[in-house]
Amino acid sequence: MSQEAIVQLGGDRFGLLSGGDASVQGGTCLLLLNAGFIHRSGPFRLHVRLARRLAQAGIASFRFDAPGIGDALARSDRPLLETMRADMDALEQQHGFRRFVVGGLCSAADLGWQLALADPRVVGVLSIDGLARTGWWYRWARLRRLLAKPPAAWMQSLKRHSRRRAASSMSAAELRDWPEPGVERGQIKALVERGVALMFLFTGGAGYFLHPRQFGETYGAASKAESVQFDHWPQCDHTFFKETDRRKLIEHLAQWMTRRFAP
Repeated sequence: MSQEAIVQLGGDRFGLLSGGDASVQGGTCLLLLNAGFIHRSGPFRLHVRLARRLAQAGIASFRFDAPGIGDALARSDRPLLETMRADMDALEQQHGFRRFVVGGLCSAADLGWQLALADPRVVGVLSIDGLARTGWWYRWARLRRLLAKPPAAWMQSLKRHSRRRAASSMSAAELRDWPEPGVERGQIKALVERGVALMFLFTGGAGYFLHPRQFGETYGAASKAESVQFDHWPQCDHTFFKETDRRKLIEHLAQWMTRRFAP
């Protein structure tokens, strides 16, 4: 087991730091944000296992709960983004970290993106099933999937789609904390120009992402920058339920973190 230390945050909140302080680890720490309302251990203890794998590579990570999630029972009386930046202040003051990689799965990707835009201490963003737009390539992929089915299944697919639309007219963009369409192109350009490393991964569980070319269609020219890595794993579900998928993800993230941020 790697070295782990409890870090006290504001109020009754705390987190677990894996891998030592900045004097040992080169000054960069990965902040593993909550995936929705899942406890800081992550789906199927993904965050715990990733933290210990990174510690073996000499990279520090911090897993903690945002206000109102997991062990942080009390809600915060200030905006979430402000709370996260205060948590970064605590890690800097107590353990010397001045550079952070932020993000995670689903809503954690959304919050990590916002945090990177708001705080210059962020040098990397980890986005798993994060922001993507449903443009031409999405519609093409849906049509191709439909045509691959036997004709008898077409009407069933159309009926299921109609029922889903009747049950909820909310799109992924409306359910998630995303900027207005098109704004992300300027945002990613600003992050790339600032030297932020960006890792995007989309799974088969992200129903709004069906074709690899959606990535370039969403983020524009900056998506091809050297500091941007993009992967599409349609065989994996959203929470990496299969043990083999979790192992693959942990190693994939560890390699990216090591290549970009190992001391």
